[in-house]
Amino acid sequence: MRIGLFTKWLKFQGLTLKTIDYKGLLSYIGDLQTQEKSKTSINTTLRSIEHYYTFLQIRNIALNVRLRGTYQEQILLLSEEELLQIYSNYQNTTKHGYFKYSNKLILGLMIFQALDKQDIMNLALKDIDLTKGTFQVPAGVRRKNERIIQLEAHQIIPLHDYIINYRGIGRNGKKSLESSERLFHPNVNKEQRIHDQLKALAKAIRVQNPDLNFKRLTQLKQSRIGIWIDLYGLRKTQYLAGYKDVGNIEKYRNKDMKNLSKQIEMFHPLN
Repeated sequence: MRIGLFTKWLKFQGLTLKTIDYKGLLSYIGDLQTQEKSKTSINTTLRSIEHYYTFLQIRNIALNVRLRGTYQEQILLLSEEELLQIYSNYQNTTKHGYFKYSNKLILGLMIFQALDKQDIMNLALKDIDLTKGTFQVPAGVRRKNERIIQLEAHQIIPLHDYIINYRGIGRNGKKSLESSERLFHPNVNKEQRIHDQLKALAKAIRVQNPDLNFKRLTQLKQSRIGIWIDLYGLRKTQYLAGYKDVGNIEKYRNKDMKNLSKQIEMFHPLN
């Protein structure tokens, strides 16, 4: 199973077991981390890849490659107000075409609809229904189900404007010669592009919101899921987030940091 997912990823990247290098392996590890795989799970995958290369008797890029530390990192959830602050404060500072015209749209989909990098990459034009104000998120490779999600009213006009006027504009500000039905073409045509875009987006959020405990983009999805659980319960949240297993979202329950702060104040008052 692990080797099958790895080879499928290689094919998607236009790579093979022989052409991928160490940098490519690090990119795969980054993808697994984006999917919120634990360090233990990632290390098990790396061992499987290492053994497979040994069996094939080809240059072993995974030899002794492991992530250090297997502790469970605390999930830092943001409140609704903090998510809105990030969205409202966001100012585009990039000059790159496909960053400039899609950054805030992608940010909104992460904040309001809990989309992750793979969801963003999978979205196609046919998935968007601006008349109904909804869009369909395609199923993931293994853990994610297809689902239909409502857009916020303020997202509809900017998304329509992007599709009509700016979709397909490349890094140089000119129409891309590439052909794709993906919504965020040409950003998502190559994984390195969307990786660079999201990395720059996360940096901008940190700079523009120094008062928030913002670490990484996955916090946006995690925080929205936590808010959904409070509003709708586990089952509806499971559908909205697209997870096949409800266990994937249970870890976001009862982890509201503001509620935790209130509990601490009750038992350990500062004054």
